Amino acid sequence: LSEPAWQTFNFFIPLYLATVWNLDLKGIAMWAWLPFLAADFGSLAAGLLPNWLIKRGAGLISSRKITMTIGALFMIGPACIGLATSPGVAIALFCVGGFAHQMLNGALITLCTDVFDSRTVGTASGMAGSAAWIGGMLFTVLIGKSADQFGYDPLFVALACFDLIAAVVLWSLLRQKKA
Repeated sequence: LSEPAWQTFNFFIPLYLATVWNLDLKGIAMWAWLPFLAADFGSLAAGLLPNWLIKRGAGLISSRKITMTIGALFMIGPACIGLATSPGVAIALFCVGGFAHQMLNGALITLCTDVFDSRTVGTASGMAGSAAWIGGMLFTVLIGKSADQFGYDPLFVALACFDLIAAVVLWSLLRQKKA
């Protein structure tokens, strides 16, 4: 559910900047790299926050779920891109999304090694990655067809909803068993 956000950022930020804000190539180059820098910091947060939580008494799985949930909540930022009053504000919201998605994704990828045993972690990670890219590919086709008709705004809201739903699914699937 969460992969479409990253693929949208990868493929559609330049097109969005060109079509919505009428930026030329120089203008796009000035802004479009910033969400990817923010994503790097999100990847760091995906490793640092769980460790911080564990040191304060959270369990391993809980620390990953909390990290993913915080990332999903931050995805509300990109849902507001349609409210942007300038390309700079739109890019700032994309930056929040890049940070949020990589924070969420880093926690999710690591969760595979926490939940599955060493004999199945590769298969589980591979299946999750394949499903993610298939979902991302299908969403990319959907964006291509619907952005012209509806604009980008509903699609950015959908990305936030997908990540929030993914967090709910994660919490549902990984409930703590009571002794």
